[in-house]
Amino acid sequence: MNDDNNNNKRGGAIDEFLGELTPLLDLDGSTSTSPINVRARVGGIVAEEMVRMRRWFHSHPERSFEEYETSRMIARTLRDMGITEVYENVGRTGVVGIVRGGMVGMDDDDVVWPCVALRADMDALAITEASDVEYKSLYDGTMHACGHDGHMASLLGAARVINDGRHLLRGTVKLIFQPAEEGHNGASAMIDDGVLEDGRCGPKVDVIYGIHLWSMNPLGTISATEGPIMAASDKFVIDVRGAGGHGAAPHTTVDAIVEAAAVIQGLQTIVSRNLDPLETGVVTCGTVGGGYGYNIIADHVEITGTCRTFKPAIREMIEGRMRCMCEGISKSYGGNIDVKYEHGYPPTVNSYPEHCKHVVDVGSELVGLERASVKCVTMGAEDFSYYLQHRPGCFFFVGAALPGEIRGHHKSVFDFDERALQISASMFVGLVAKILL
Repeated sequence: MNDDNNNNKRGGAIDEFLGELTPLLDLDGSTSTSPINVRARVGGIVAEEMVRMRRWFHSHPERSFEEYETSRMIARTLRDMGITEVYENVGRTGVVGIVRGGMVGMDDDDVVWPCVALRADMDALAITEASDVEYKSLYDGTMHACGHDGHMASLLGAARVINDGRHLLRGTVKLIFQPAEEGHNGASAMIDDGVLEDGRCGPKVDVIYGIHLWSMNPLGTISATEGPIMAASDKFVIDVRGAGGHGAAPHTTVDAIVEAAAVIQGLQTIVSRNLDPLETGVVTCGTVGGGYGYNIIADHVEITGTCRTFKPAIREMIEGRMRCMCEGISKSYGGNIDVKYEHGYPPTVNSYPEHCKHVVDVGSELVGLERASVKCVTMGAEDFSYYLQHRPGCFFFVGAALPGEIRGHHKSVFDFDERALQISASMFVGLVAKILL
């Protein structure tokens, strides 16, 4: 009897917190009763605000650890919506907002109430925007080409809804706006600054969720795949040294360009001939530089690139084979090759099935089970991986492809369907409701 009463109370609280679910969009032009009609928890004026904020962020992009104007806008927006507990300069340029639930301490002062963290990254890329949208980047050479503008806008929209219903929450929500995801490890900077702990930035985090708007997946799809979903990202620099000379006298030289060509060709055999075909790995040479003139044999070539893996053993194998191969080539050609191999972000692994299920459950209410359980794994990398090494949680993708086309991430024409903002914000709100109501 008591359990039934508690369930009824909780159900009422959820209804009050979320409000009435309202139709958002018909993904295939079908009627509003279609099972694939998306139903949002974030709409109306908040949806319009998210679009405005996304476009402001897009036109004012800032690179890693330079998000000064972005951070000020986020902090001001949080305070304007009534969130008074706002911490700035966390992890250098990050912002943290705290929404404390009104039910904390109402039932039992001895209860340790949970804290749910929601994370959005903030930085842009060193890319000159080629599209001609009205909200295009105002800064030459810098562009939001990965959707971080949408992540921030989505979390701000969710923050408004969560804060308006805070009196019903049995716990705390920590809103994490993180700098420097694009290769500069802003996640670790914030972790080192105590963002997950009890202290400077509010209470200790118990669970953390992060989203990525994904322009490669159809609008209205959600992916919370268990296991590895994004790869480890390593960087290598190979310094090839030879003995230069006149192009007419190759027998007096050690041609660094020919030596480098052998290295590049050899590296492409690591995955094809040393890796189990049922496993996954990528070796990419991104730049090659060297030489002085058309009739001069070069004495130096530099090769840079990246390796992507999901498993530590494969990561170790690729690095080992690379070093062994370069040593053999240098001996064969009579030159000298130095390999610098730098470990980057670890793989992002959803190793908490309970929290993957939470995402699927909440997503199913929005888009239906089939669309909420799309499998998505990519060899891209994410520093959200560091949060998942410290706390349970889930990182998931929200489909955001434009109608009839795909504009890939890290491209000068990148863009996404802004209707995805309502879906991602609704996911954040739903996950808070799932745990704190």
